[in-house]
Amino acid sequence: MPVRRQGEAHRALELLEEYHTKLTKPQDKQLRNAIERVIRIFKSRLFLALLDIQEFYEMTLLDDNKSVQQKTAETLQIACKWENSPPITGLNNEVRNTRIS
Repeated sequence: MPVRRQGEAHRALELLEEYHTKLTKPQDKQLRNAIERVIRIFKSRLFLALLDIQEFYEMTLLDDNKSVQQKTAETLQIACKWENSPPITGLNNEVRNTRIS
């Protein structure tokens, strides 16, 4: 179930943040910095967008109870949503091309 997976992803992020706060020794500095990078990535819009895509795919495209017309309408709806949103940037603020030509 997609909502469960998204909840699991958020829970995993919380656990990672909790683990991060327990790293207080000087020898933990490199691991702490590496975990901070992972946390930033997971909190990025790109990660959240990937969760949205997974949820859309599972709840819309794989749903055999929806007609082709319903799937088309929902696909166009999500396409409009993403076309009208600001571009997604990466860790170094480079713009990622999110549109399919």
